[in-house]
Amino acid sequence: MKYYLLFCVFALIGGFVAGKAVAEETDEPDWASKPVICGTVDKISEITRSKGLELTFGGNGLANSVNMDTPASVYVFLGINPETKDWALSEVTDEEACIIGYGTGFSIDAHTMKKLSKPNT
Repeated sequence: MKYYLLFCVFALIGGFVAGKAVAEETDEPDWASKPVICGTVDKISEITRSKGLELTFGGNGLANSVNMDTPASVYVFLGINPETKDWALSEVTDEEACIIGYGTGFSIDAHTMKKLSKPNT
């Protein structure tokens, strides 16, 4: 009974907090701090190799952080393991590399890929 009461209290508090967050939503997007894993380029490369991830996409971009005053130039790439369906989205700067997203399961839309792979000329 003690655990049931504790559960109810936490459920009530969680509902209040979630309800308040929804009520305060605006149309403006907010920068969010998300848990990411960062380290040396060698260490992050070691992690992605250990998962059998193959480079599928790469592009230059900008990254924002609460730790920086201005956006940093980054190289963002997607690695996938076609056998296990694991994937990771990573970004690399001159100083470090970070895995900014990962998961299991992906799909490739052949029609969209054909449109994206057409020549620009």
